[in-house]
Amino acid sequence: SASAVTVVTSDGTSYENATVVGSDPLNDVAYLKINGVSDLAPATLGDSSTVRVGQGVVAIGNALGQYQNTVSSGIISGKGRPVSASDGSSSASETLSDLLQTDAAINPGNSGGPLLNRSGQVIGINTAVAAGAEGIGFAIPINAVKGTLKTVLAGKGVQRAYIGLRYITVTPAVA
Repeated sequence: SASAVTVVTSDGTSYENATVVGSDPLNDVAYLKINGVSDLAPATLGDSSTVRVGQGVVAIGNALGQYQNTVSSGIISGKGRPVSASDGSSSASETLSDLLQTDAAINPGNSGGPLLNRSGQVIGINTAVAAGAEGIGFAIPINAVKGTLKTVLAGKGVQRAYIGLRYITVTPAVA
């Protein structure tokens, strides 16, 4: 529901002409396009299914919204974690599942930044921290967004498979 989107790269270049080309509320991910730009180098996506507890990771973000290009290191502390998250300003929350847990410092403002393995591959997207705790952060596994990323890059937006089922109570009259 953003009315305007600005993308700021690590060198400080600001692009005001970004648009949302898709959103995946199930994974809390928005896909952005910077119009008129073609010379940016993409990050290499890794395989989050190969992540192991104890594996070293690096989180990159804009800590607290004021410390650009913050890099912190840690380990994968857990896999498959469910989290109910809110932004703290309302009673609304969302439930995310199958997240990676890390002790790398993830703070408000880092959300959306990459969680990298030691080879520099993106294995997750930083998304949440545990309130009232230190060193408990969560990232969306990159494999959870690879499928929708393909449809977005193909110009089809976010597409998800679903089963359209309805049910009714089977009464004697229905039977």
